[in-house]
Amino acid sequence: MLNLIKMDFYRMLKSKSQYILWALLAAMLILTTATMREEYKDPEASAKNWDTVQESVEDSAENLGMYVTVPTEPGQKATLYDMFYANTQGKVEAVSVVIFAVLFATADIRSGYIKNIGGQCKRRADLVLSKAVILFFYTVLTFAVTFLIQALSNAVFFGYLEIGPVSDLLGYAAVQILLHYALALIVMGLSIIILNNIISMTLAILLCMNVTVLFWGMAARWIHTLTGRTVDLLSYTVTGTISMLKLNGSPELLVKAALVAVVYGVVFTAVSAIVFQRRDIR
Repeated sequence: MLNLIKMDFYRMLKSKSQYILWALLAAMLILTTATMREEYKDPEASAKNWDTVQESVEDSAENLGMYVTVPTEPGQKATLYDMFYANTQGKVEAVSVVIFAVLFATADIRSGYIKNIGGQCKRRADLVLSKAVILFFYTVLTFAVTFLIQALSNAVFFGYLEIGPVSDLLGYAAVQILLHYALALIVMGLSIIILNNIISMTLAILLCMNVTVLFWGMAARWIHTLTGRTVDLLSYTVTGTISMLKLNGSPELLVKAALVAVVYGVVFTAVSAIVFQRRDIR
């Protein structure tokens, strides 16, 4: 198992796609920060954004598409925490994570290299577990890149670097890393099961664009019709939790979000391993 992880880690470091994705991530962070700086400097736009953020605290609905809103209270300094929160809620990092998950999960299958190493493994499910470990490394590194680029962008566009409440930032970032890792495992599972990069990539991007909100909305209405109970299904999904995890959220909400990530991650990794173990190598 350790040798498989070493091999996959080396494969990740040699992969051009991860560096391209990080470059695109940096460009997106710079662009969104520049845009948010203009909104921050506009009193009317800043007040409108603040109202939107305050309304979202009371409303758990998730919007379709990807959007980034300045969460800074008018008159206050824009912090690193604010900008990180805005971009993470807008799933800027998620796009990089899911695209890499699709490409990495199927690279050895598409190239045929899996045939060379598949027969040498006592348990082919270990190949999936190894990929899961590498996706964790990639997710953590992606967030490290995000913090670096975001800090530089804040310093350049706002003229200062105000971090914000460190303990809240670390707690929020840790939970978001878990959620994005779970999202990567979901996408890896879909890629292994479907074995079609175009379909898998499309589904991954749709997840980032909150298209599943339509499905969960219909499911919630169906449950309400049958039982008369109102159930917030979105808060029990990974993509919904990524978007709805609040700025300065309570410890209880952070624990709940972490549990959502763990449950989805374990289930999809287990399903992926079982499918890969039982399927013939092509």
